[in-house]
Amino acid sequence: MIHIVVDSGADLPADVAAEAGITVIPLLVSVGGETVRDTDLPRHQFYERLVSSSAIPQTSSPPIGLFADAFRSLTANGDAVLSISLSGRLSSTYSAARQAAQLVDGAQIVCVDSGTVIAPLAELALLAARAASQGATMDDLVALVHQRRARSVLLIGLDTLRYLEKGGRIGPLRAFLGTMLSVKPILEVREGEVLPVEQVRTSKRMPPRLIELARARGSYAALSVVYTTDHAAAAALADACAAAGMLPREQIGLIQAGPALGTHVGPGTLGIGGLLVE
Repeated sequence: MIHIVVDSGADLPADVAAEAGITVIPLLVSVGGETVRDTDLPRHQFYERLVSSSAIPQTSSPPIGLFADAFRSLTANGDAVLSISLSGRLSSTYSAARQAAQLVDGAQIVCVDSGTVIAPLAELALLAARAASQGATMDDLVALVHQRRARSVLLIGLDTLRYLEKGGRIGPLRAFLGTMLSVKPILEVREGEVLPVEQVRTSKRMPPRLIELARARGSYAALSVVYTTDHAAAAALADACAAAGMLPREQIGLIQAGPALGTHVGPGTLGIGGLLVE
């Protein structure tokens, strides 16, 4: 048997992960001097603290020991593990998983960098879990993840640049954004990196433009709307995606971003993510 492991950067709901047999390794978040597993911090509490605190929360990759313990448990009976991590260019989580795998003697543990985060990462893990349950080999699964990660899309529209600024993550985007910190940028995770796409002037313009950009990428096999704090706006965006013919509404998920993404993009963020058809 091959077990699928993913980190909480996928923001895969606990019930969905359990049903698919996926093990989720939590990232850590430090808020107000307290460090907790991000899966133990309710989203509403996290965003309340994010908005009210003068200091930006800090996120960190799971400890190597946490990965190693999970790997040992899953492989104790001779089973194998495929670990799929959020982009190694955005986090050291992939490196931690690889180091942990080396600590578990005599087990087949393969670690893959997804090159993405949140919705596309969640879809890759679910895709791998379904294939594993149908008898795919490790080579098959690795090839599948490599193939489909190249078809991942993640567009993120920010309501404010305050949190990128506070977290020191705005540097690479400064030339694009200039000094107009009142603009609302659209960013894209592509080949593991966060890249600027364009700017919009108002929140009202953000949802239709996200749809236009997402549709321009191609047709979708899996699609989710990503949000941080505004569930109603996310549901409306999902409805609009369905109306645009991207996928039927019942096939479009809603994913609330956790600390791994939310720390850096802040409240009011909306996005569209998924996997394109082959």
